Amino acid sequence: MGSTTTGTPRADWSVRPRGAAGATVQGALALAAVAAVGDTAALDPLWGGAVAAVGALGTVVVGAHRHHPPAALLYRIGCWLSGGGWLTYTLAATPWSLNTLAALGVGSLAAGLLAPFGRATPTPGRQPGTGLMLRASARNAAEWEARLLRVCRIRATVTDVRPWPGGTGYDVHADLPGGGVTRRQLTGYAEGLATDARLPEGCGVEVAAGAHRGAVVLRVSTVNQLARTIDYPADYSPRSVLEPVSFGEHANGEPAAALLREDSVLASGKRGSGKTTLLQDLSIALGRCLDNLVWHLDLNGGGLTQPWIDVWLEGRTVRCPIDWAAPNPAEGKRMLAAAVAIAKHRKASYRALKRSRNTNLLPVSVELPQITIVVDEGAQAVADRDLKELLNELQNIGRNEAVNMVVSALRPTSDLIPVNMRKQSGVRVQMYGPDTEELGHMFGWAIGGKLSMDQLAGRGTGFVSIDGSAPRPFRAYNALPGQIEQAALAIAATRPDLDPASAHAAGSAYATRYERMRWAFTDHDTDDDTDTEYGDAEDGAAPAFPATATAAAGRHLTALPGGADTWADPVSLAHRTTQHGSAAAWAAPGHAVTAAAPPRQIPAPARPVPPIVGLALDAFTAAETGRLHSTELAEALGMSLTELADALRPHGITPRENPFKRGGVRARGYALEDFQHPSGGSHPGSHPGVTPGHTAV
Repeated sequence: MGSTTTGTPRADWSVRPRGAAGATVQGALALAAVAAVGDTAALDPLWGGAVAAVGALGTVVVGAHRHHPPAALLYRIGCWLSGGGWLTYTLAATPWSLNTLAALGVGSLAAGLLAPFGRATPTPGRQPGTGLMLRASARNAAEWEARLLRVCRIRATVTDVRPWPGGTGYDVHADLPGGGVTRRQLTGYAEGLATDARLPEGCGVEVAAGAHRGAVVLRVSTVNQLARTIDYPADYSPRSVLEPVSFGEHANGEPAAALLREDSVLASGKRGSGKTTLLQDLSIALGRCLDNLVWHLDLNGGGLTQPWIDVWLEGRTVRCPIDWAAPNPAEGKRMLAAAVAIAKHRKASYRALKRSRNTNLLPVSVELPQITIVVDEGAQAVADRDLKELLNELQNIGRNEAVNMVVSALRPTSDLIPVNMRKQSGVRVQMYGPDTEELGHMFGWAIGGKLSMDQLAGRGTGFVSIDGSAPRPFRAYNALPGQIEQAALAIAATRPDLDPASAHAAGSAYATRYERMRWAFTDHDTDDDTDTEYGDAEDGAAPAFPATATAAAGRHLTALPGGADTWADPVSLAHRTTQHGSAAAWAAPGHAVTAAAPPRQIPAPARPVPPIVGLALDAFTAAETGRLHSTELAEALGMSLTELADALRPHGITPRENPFKRGGVRARGYALEDFQHPSGGSHPGSHPGVTPGHTAV
């Protein structure tokens, strides 16, 4: 049978305070004892002030660590300062006078009465060590805790409030409660939180990740920064596609950027929403990359590309800043077919390189650049069955082999953009528009359906989501034609060349692209009846001429009545054979025709041959060659290289991009056909047989 032992509780002889009164009495006695010791030791009165200062500082540090409320901090600092002041006075006089003892008693009584304000119990759930919040921040934190409970029914704990450097908003750091509450739940309440906070129009609340899965950061904008126009930064210095490319700014001033080495981009927005300007921003950012080539597939009349290549068409730069541009479906099919061929060829041709680098992802570089195809009006592209299949195939196979895409469309719905294309796009952008449901189509209804266009500031603004992150509002940079021209000149001098293996895989379509680009993006004065001369043309495209015709395309010399040497537009010489069974069912302007079908010549305005062109043609005749190095031609004309280049440039004649070998020497120079077609290059429809006699056959 067990026994129970009972005992009398032991007395507690510790000096631990038993309440506010006990703590006050103990503090007063301790202070009197210190004063007595100091008076006996004849301490300097300044020691009292030093003790007060150290005690107050320690109170601030400890209070910050333990998250003491402001009232507790003020109470404790006041106790230290008043006690230190009394100690300083008594060391200067005597602690045993009636006045000093009365002051000690009155101060102790006041401290006891105000003790409830000094309670240092931290807020439940608040973790120590997160920093000190000032009075205004603490008040703001309390407001957001109440707001989260009121709007979201979530009892979160605000740990910090950090103002943005520009004073346009602040970040609210909070810890979520237990029980499985997630950040995604808060994302759906962002619009309600902004409304409850009475934020100005154009301002909102963004939900971002915190230090861990249970932490969240609320980005609260209080000034509508998205309403201001932000010009593209005047910086065209070289970059790498392995770094994030910037295309705008978020409300808090952070750059809106994405890594486009692997992720493709889908941008959507109504007409006039700033979608094309966004594509120009991306073209600049990607064009600056030394390991990336930009191709344009623009089925909207070439408006995206024209500002870029005008500097090339005008002869202000030898190299075209856009490596390939397709302004119509016919050229687009050539481009995408070449891109698919490149992606497939790279899988085999660069296996050894990936093995040597111990990587599964093709390592891009200046010698092996990525190709990024910027597609404007993708809905028109997918409306063509062949283009749609090529786009889908390229998106499926091009990621690893560094053939990427940026696609834009008027809407993100399945009738305009295939669902697979949207699903495979790691970077999704929805520009401003009146229909909020577009956000649901783009980002999914679970998140996008709870966003609002009210967070944006009209044209040029939008939401961007990267790898499924919560969509963030941003303002796209404003790139004007003059700035695009500056960027084009800088990029033309620094962009890489396509690696030989890929160029070989792309075939003749890639090798002859510039001839077709010159024709497509140059104004031609043609009559309606001459348009029918191009039997294979599609949507304004130059026809797919045989290589012998396209190699020497362009404006050329011809002899018109009157005997004067003149330049004539090739369209003015358009003619075709009527014999369908002949070797050439039709001929390009100026192209040779059969004797059975005499050419039909249409009169055209003419202008004299520039003297420098005539002298150069004579030099080619004397050398009996079709190519001359720059030094040879300059010597024949008695000019320096600089003088020669300056004289020919106004006529659109520049040295060939690639050097060629002549007389055992490899160097850059000029080709005879460039002087026969002095518009600055060649386009489909020229005659390859024009000889340097200032006449055309």
